[in-house]
Amino acid sequence: MMKSWFKSGTPWIWLNAAAVSTSLIMVVGVLGLVTVRGAGHFWPSQVTQFSYQEEGKQPQIIIGEKVDTSITPAAMAKSTGFKMADNEDTLVQYLIKTGNRDVTGSDFRWIQERNVKEQSDPVDMMVVERREWGNFYGQLVEVKESGKAIATGEQAWPVVQTRIEDALAVFKEIAHLEKKEIGAINYGLERLRLEQRKLELKNSLDDAAKQQIAAEKAAYEAQYKQYQIQLAELYQKIRRDSLVARTENGSTLEIPLAKVVRAFQPNAMSLFDKIVHYGTKVVEFLADDPREANTEGGIFPAIFGTVMMVMMMSVIVTPFGVIAAVYLREYAKQGFITRLIRIAVNNLAGVPSVVYGVFGLGFFVYILGGNIDQLFFPESAPA
Repeated sequence: MMKSWFKSGTPWIWLNAAAVSTSLIMVVGVLGLVTVRGAGHFWPSQVTQFSYQEEGKQPQIIIGEKVDTSITPAAMAKSTGFKMADNEDTLVQYLIKTGNRDVTGSDFRWIQERNVKEQSDPVDMMVVERREWGNFYGQLVEVKESGKAIATGEQAWPVVQTRIEDALAVFKEIAHLEKKEIGAINYGLERLRLEQRKLELKNSLDDAAKQQIAAEKAAYEAQYKQYQIQLAELYQKIRRDSLVARTENGSTLEIPLAKVVRAFQPNAMSLFDKIVHYGTKVVEFLADDPREANTEGGIFPAIFGTVMMVMMMSVIVTPFGVIAAVYLREYAKQGFITRLIRIAVNNLAGVPSVVYGVFGLGFFVYILGGNIDQLFFPESAPA
């Protein structure tokens, strides 16, 4: 009976179903893990102030977010060089995101729980997201305008929020001018340069063409000067304001608001405020450009490029694929050519796409592309 059961193929059907189910569960599990861990990254964490003192050293204040906890057995901790008391069974360490990389030189540090004398979550602890140097953690001291203090103490917080919003609006104006308006001028100047180079290669650059190119170039340069004046005014405006904050070691740091993305006090935020902050961060991640060497900001260019490439390839490739499949299945006569095509299709399905990408880069871009450029666009080639 068992032999006939195996011959019927039923065990292999169940084995295949189990393998597929296991694979699906693993994929869903990985996606769930990535979603949970990744989504939690945007939630505003509490900023804790630790009173910390290591044996034989001076006490110090450490400010930051607790991002991880490590529990090490005493025997293992001793083997790695830690001094453990006889009554200590484990070594508990916290990984603290301290930020302030421009002050301390690092973003994270490990601290030992046994050396923490006191910890608290002061409501005035501030997190400043910056365009450079990562997050800043500290306490707001005052807000400055053109180097003069305009708000201090509790009055400084609403003022700094208003000034940050103004700075962000100016930053958007600057980005629009630089990318759109001045970008269009640069494109026009480059077009004129290529046109002049093309005429030179054809030996047809006469005085009339030179005058026309010079006139268009002068018009572009006049527009550029106007935009430069506007940019100078905007840069002067955005560099006007700054905030002064106190670091964990008691020193103060002045941060220009031109380099600030946002400032918030997570310990003073309500649940609703945290939900709004979370939504804002998610939207920023999906819709903004990256910054800080692709370690902060959003991933919109990557999403846009991927979606656009998939859509274009689908529109171009799908009709040919369907036509080829219908022809091979319904109309093609069996023969050497048909078998050759089927073998080629099977090879295409079995080879990783990255191999075709490398081949396309080498053959179509560097070999064919260079020759085509020399043939049809010689003015764009290096001189």
